[in-house]
Amino acid sequence: MIKLTKLAVLCSLIALPTQTLARDVNDLGVDVQAATSAYIVKNTNPRYPGSYNGSRLEGWALMSYVVDTQGKAKDIEVIMASDTRGSEENAEKYLTNLEFAPATKEGKTVEGGYLFSFEVGKYFNGYSNDKASRGFINEYDEINKMLQAKEFKKAELALVELYKDHTKNTSEQALFAWLKSQYYYHQQQWFGFDEQLSVAYLLRAKLPTDIQYLVAKSALQWYSFKGDFNLAYNAIYALDNIEGKAFSEENKLATIKQIDDLLARTPQINSQINVSKDKLSYLSLSRGSIKIEGASDVSKLQIRCADQVVDLEASESVNYVIDEQSRRCGLLVKSANPAEIKVKQTGYAIVNSKFDAS
Repeated sequence: MIKLTKLAVLCSLIALPTQTLARDVNDLGVDVQAATSAYIVKNTNPRYPGSYNGSRLEGWALMSYVVDTQGKAKDIEVIMASDTRGSEENAEKYLTNLEFAPATKEGKTVEGGYLFSFEVGKYFNGYSNDKASRGFINEYDEINKMLQAKEFKKAELALVELYKDHTKNTSEQALFAWLKSQYYYHQQQWFGFDEQLSVAYLLRAKLPTDIQYLVAKSALQWYSFKGDFNLAYNAIYALDNIEGKAFSEENKLATIKQIDDLLARTPQINSQINVSKDKLSYLSLSRGSIKIEGASDVSKLQIRCADQVVDLEASESVNYVIDEQSRRCGLLVKSANPAEIKVKQTGYAIVNSKFDAS
């Protein structure tokens, strides 16, 4: 049962301007300005962008972008976004209105690649729109019962109705993603589980405390299993920063050691990227020697780190070694046609707890 401390009646109230919430993130949601070289020096975005409408529908997006040597954001790509109209365009506009101090490397100004999460939250006559509606909660609880009873066909139909009728603000979108991840989990449909867990993890601050903890804990377990140690360390940071939930220093250090040991025992990480037509796929990287297979027809193959951006030539087999000092690296793949790309990571680790769980 989702517990609400307060439910505001919104439909009869007058809407105030939309408020935008945006932040730089380390992969799925954590501020990385202190850990990377580029940082925001000026924000020329209006304080209250958006329309004066009474809709509860909110939007969000996760973007990958490059800060050039002049401190401007460019080559902005969408990793994932809500279905809300304008979410991607608003996120891109927000980014282009930021000015950065560019990254430097060995005393020289360099380009760097970063991630950025963007949310639009609406406020109505003094009331925040950050709670799930009563209708959403009732249907959420019913679907949860269906999953426990293994009534998956019934749950599938109910999820469609829940999304269409009641999933509006970002709190509801976060809860829906978590619920749907559990639907996929119970049926061992791992691609869908990964996709929905990623959304819930990105929007986790909008979740009730207990569910936020479950999402972060599930993310830690899942990303460790996948060999995505960058996000595994990030999930430890998330567990350590849930307001109202105790995560002792002893538990934190023990968990970090577990991931350190697992990383040391995983000299090779194998991943498969299922690329959809004309959509960006992003894989965060944990080791520095990269071998990519099946990328002969892709339109974009690029490695983005906080201190370097490298365009790779598309071919059936591509090898690249990342600078050992680089941090927070990811592989971007885009194709005009669906493709299955295999990635093998070996060599030295480019993630560790010193940089990614502090």
